[in-house]
Amino acid sequence: MKRTLALVCLLVAGCSETQAEGDGAAVTPLDAAAIDAGVIADPKAIDLAGSFADTGGTGSDAFCARGNREQGYKVGVLVTFGGSTQCEGTGRAELTGERARISLSRTGRGKAITGCSFDAYFDGSALALPGSVPAGCAAACGDRASLAGASFALVEQGNAAARNAPGRAIDQLCAD
Repeated sequence: MKRTLALVCLLVAGCSETQAEGDGAAVTPLDAAAIDAGVIADPKAIDLAGSFADTGGTGSDAFCARGNREQGYKVGVLVTFGGSTQCEGTGRAELTGERARISLSRTGRGKAITGCSFDAYFDGSALALPGSVPAGCAAACGDRASLAGASFALVEQGNAAARNAPGRAIDQLCAD
């Protein structure tokens, strides 16, 4: 009986969460061990800066981020649906732990966008947009297109790589 009680206590303790210093992200003891072993990225050390491409294999979708955690990032996104249907826009992002708060402010054609801010998930190697985005994001998209659920894999890290991310209406999504 004492062994069973001790086992239950250990299991409960292993599932508890501790607060990561200053980042607001909860880290379990199991996560901490995985970070220490290099199995997963440390959410406090990941950097969004870089060039990303779609994970679906079409090679047309792109995301880029240029900047840093302290000052934020300039971002650009292109999600394609065939030859002419797409979503394309630019804006800013802030990274806190594995949460990237993305706010798009311009379409690919340079028109202003309002009401297009959402939280995406970034684990250090892949970025996943939420399955539902605010209605204001439709301004960045053509008919029957949406940013919802798009995902991107990190192709190359750094600001230099981000500057070269291709767009359609925008030649380079994260250029100066």
